[in-house]
Amino acid sequence: MMNIARETAWVVCALALTSGNVYADTRVSAGVIGAFSPQVYKDTDTDPLVVPTVNLDTDHFYFRGLTAGARLAPKDSTHNLVVSATYDPRRFDPADTDDPQLSQLDKRDASIVAALAYQYHSPIGRFQAAVGEGVTHDRDGVYGEVSWKYGFNHPRWGVSPEVGYAYNSHELNKHLYGVSATEASRVSGIEAYEPGSAGHYFVGASGYFMLTERIQLLGGVRYTNLDDEIANSPMVDQSTAASGYLGVNYVFM
Repeated sequence: MMNIARETAWVVCALALTSGNVYADTRVSAGVIGAFSPQVYKDTDTDPLVVPTVNLDTDHFYFRGLTAGARLAPKDSTHNLVVSATYDPRRFDPADTDDPQLSQLDKRDASIVAALAYQYHSPIGRFQAAVGEGVTHDRDGVYGEVSWKYGFNHPRWGVSPEVGYAYNSHELNKHLYGVSATEASRVSGIEAYEPGSAGHYFVGASGYFMLTERIQLLGGVRYTNLDDEIANSPMVDQSTAASGYLGVNYVFM
């Protein structure tokens, strides 16, 4: 449902598992996904990631790897409200960076995000507006997202382009990208930074291809562009990123 992701390979897996329509009519499946996305924090490497997946989808409930959710109406209804819990792995560990300044900053933990989304299925695609907040660790702040996605579906394949904007509140950006006065006082050469509310634009596409009646190949790509409030953080060294994933599923039913 929500795409609330750290700009690492974990984000791409989250996008793959929560996008909602790359599995077409699949009800129960399991497989493996490999993903890669560059890290936005300075001098912080990101290795490709391979993770197993288990997916269950009914009219009113779904579980896809990193997300569990419940729909008020059946999933293909014109209007729907969706409540979900998603693992948001966006975090910063000073032990992961080679930058001498960032290595002295405080750790930022991942979180579980509770979210509510409104979906409108129209003849020209699915429009979605979602809002969520972290419910674990010390993370404050609200995440929001608006997006449009359209599925081109065939009995054996499907492709779904998507565009949207993801929003972080002031408190969430402060947690993920801010440098406190206390941190700046102990780290030479870095200044305190408190970003305001901001987010990123994104455009991408996901798809699937049925190799056999039971074996499904899936993949996707996404390009993101960070707002200046985030890109200007002394923790960040790039304002754009391209990510992708590729996986295979076995469809049980």
